[in-house]
Amino acid sequence: MVGLERQRLFTELQTEAAILHRLASQRADQHDAHLTSLSALAVAGEAERQDLFLDVAATIRRFYPRIIAVDLVPLGTPSGYLTTRPGLPPDLAEMIVAGAKASNGELILRPAIEARGSYLVIKRSPNTDDARFGLALTVDTQGLLATDDDFWMRPSVTRRLRLPDGAVLLGSGAAPDAMSFQKALGSVSQPLILEAGISPRLADLLPVGRVLGILVALTVLYLLVVLGLRQLGRARRAERQARLSADEARLAHASRVNALGEMASGMAHELTQPLTAILSQAQAGRHLARRGDADGSETSLARIVEQAKRAAAILDRLRDWTRPQSERGEDVPINEAIWNVEALLRRELETRGVTLTTDLADTRGVSLHLDRIALEQIVFNLLRNAVEAADESADRWVRVASETTGTGIIVEVADSGPGVPESIRERVFEPFVTGKQDGTGLGLALCQRLAERMGGELSLAEDRAETMFRLWLPRPALENREAAE
Repeated sequence: MVGLERQRLFTELQTEAAILHRLASQRADQHDAHLTSLSALAVAGEAERQDLFLDVAATIRRFYPRIIAVDLVPLGTPSGYLTTRPGLPPDLAEMIVAGAKASNGELILRPAIEARGSYLVIKRSPNTDDARFGLALTVDTQGLLATDDDFWMRPSVTRRLRLPDGAVLLGSGAAPDAMSFQKALGSVSQPLILEAGISPRLADLLPVGRVLGILVALTVLYLLVVLGLRQLGRARRAERQARLSADEARLAHASRVNALGEMASGMAHELTQPLTAILSQAQAGRHLARRGDADGSETSLARIVEQAKRAAAILDRLRDWTRPQSERGEDVPINEAIWNVEALLRRELETRGVTLTTDLADTRGVSLHLDRIALEQIVFNLLRNAVEAADESADRWVRVASETTGTGIIVEVADSGPGVPESIRERVFEPFVTGKQDGTGLGLALCQRLAERMGGELSLAEDRAETMFRLWLPRPALENREAAE
């Protein structure tokens, strides 16, 4: 900005100085005309037309205030002079006479000795070698360069007028070299040297009005940029939100498809339990019927009916798995639920040669208000997983233990199997995570979900050498207070 302002100031200086130069040249040419007229009057009128000469001289001074005085001095007898001054000093009269005698037809320029800042324009009259008078105009240089332009009123702007021989008539010091103007006036008879320069100050390089205008423009530009960036940001956020919404829609669709697949797999997984029991009881009932054991056959049929109802309940549970669940609680004896599961798995235990031991003394006679089918599903899955794991070990044992705490019931299922692989221990309850070669990875995920719906928690014990899953179920608040008492 400062560089541009300097260039603008230099251009302005050149323009204003050229205007002033042209104006001063025109005024200097007027002096030639005045001297010609006055010389004609001086030669024609001699002594008889002295009043006319002085009247014309006074008129010129009145219309051209820069002309301070008009003097007419005889070359032979300087004391017989005519002047518009109150009196003509002898040394000034001698200067006029000397200038006229030195002229070869051109005008002679001399600094005025009686008025600083002015100069004399001397002409011989008539303008021949037989000249009888010395005619002079005293010109004020301030008036010669007078102008109404405010540019020349600036403190940083200087101007100077000097004679061709270098004598300074107006101003002082040298004009700045970097930003200056210098040119002789266009008058042939008065080739005065006009010099002008500017030494830019801070106020010139950074004018208040211009700076304020630039600041306003920059502020407006900044606001426009900010608004544009905000608008661009909003547009990008809208685009990003649209993409996120589209992604969320795709993820929701994928989640629904995955949930449907999980439900289907879970349905097949859970129905295997009662169907296996129905098959086992049907085979046992047929065997008993062949032996003629009516009572045994009736027991088998009763258990088949019970497992068919269990399958129907599982289907009902899986059907509304993703719907808000209503309370299906009943008072369920903990040990009875575990024994029911043990009865379902007894044949598999015998087939695999796995020993099942139970320690349920601490929960003898203890009942909880909860979903019986959900509880038996959890225990069944944990026990069946334990039997399958124990089948891969040499000891082949499974242990079920229970205990009461101040806030609930804990059921622990441990086995002698190889344990849960370290790579999946932290994700063992996630859907489709399994350590079995032919497993679905849904059993433990379903068990944990059922436990959470009953307000409980299913976890893999970290502080035991053997593999142990721990199921905690809460007691109702009233029972908790009674136990505390």
